[in-house]
Amino acid sequence: MPVRLIVALAVAAATFWATPAQAASCPPPPDVTGQTYEQAYATLNGRFGYAVVTVPDPVPPGTSYVSSAETLSCIEFKITRVRVHLEGQVPDLTGMTLTAATAEAESAGFGVTTRQPEATGEWKVAEQTPAPGGRLAYGQAVDLLLDGSTEVPYVIGRTVAEARQMAADRGLTLRGTDDARDDQIVEDQSPPGGDELTIGDAIDVVLSDVSPVSPSVSPPVSPAVSPPASPDDSPAPSPPESPGSEESPGASPEVVPTVGLSGEETGSDFGVPPGLAVVVVAAALLGLVVWLARGGRRAPDRDHDRRREVRLISRADPSPNVRIHESRDPGPAAVRLHAVADPGRQEIREGLS
Repeated sequence: MPVRLIVALAVAAATFWATPAQAASCPPPPDVTGQTYEQAYATLNGRFGYAVVTVPDPVPPGTSYVSSAETLSCIEFKITRVRVHLEGQVPDLTGMTLTAATAEAESAGFGVTTRQPEATGEWKVAEQTPAPGGRLAYGQAVDLLLDGSTEVPYVIGRTVAEARQMAADRGLTLRGTDDARDDQIVEDQSPPGGDELTIGDAIDVVLSDVSPVSPSVSPPVSPAVSPPASPDDSPAPSPPESPGSEESPGASPEVVPTVGLSGEETGSDFGVPPGLAVVVVAAALLGLVVWLARGGRRAPDRDHDRRREVRLISRADPSPNVRIHESRDPGPAAVRLHAVADPGRQEIREGLS
């Protein structure tokens, strides 16, 4: 019996110390109001060793501030646990649609309220309370003032499909296009472009009965394909040599070799590019002119630049009358006369020096 009594007394004492009355009689915690949660936790737990409970729990992401703190429990007037209430900064929601503003506020730990029940998700936030950057306890709502006006687009001259898309971009619809084709043209609209309507309203349009004329598209023109070069399409032969004349390799006109190409590769009917054909003909004519200017004869021998020498051997006349009847050099020839006394004979010898 005494053991049971002791246990009952112990339970009663523990219950007494855990009651709100006992908590109310505990001393208040250190003042951490206005501090960030990180600073408050360092003070309460790191310095005094108090257990910290947050509202809300867990702590939302981002920077949180302590709006208030209270003692949660204590033993013999010594604090054991402290509860802190947190608040956060309100994001800037102005200019967003109601749908986007709601998602942004919820991600920051807040809700939204509006006193405009007719508002749709496309209405935009004109004002908010608290202002952007203000502090609000987590879980509370940001009050929004919405603006449902939008500018009417110009849809005259557009097809029905284009006009529908332009109106939808402004949160509007078209009226009078239920049975219309997508390619019909808008002839008139009400209200006119530039006016304002409330998001969700409709634009009245008048359609034409004529479909737009699509520009004619000419079929693609395939390039002309020339027939392949035949074996007879061979380069023209060079001019024949005149009989009786001997041509040296250096004097003959240079013939530019040509390569037979098919009409598909060059675009020419004869298998040769027009530019190359002109060059070949010009080179052949130039060679023919040079050949005719030289008199149709071959160039002199390889040793034409060597001087001729006439040796005169005479007994009576030391300077006989000597004539050169023929010279194959086109230019003047250099002649040296040598008089040699020979009593026995007189002769003329020709040699090369």
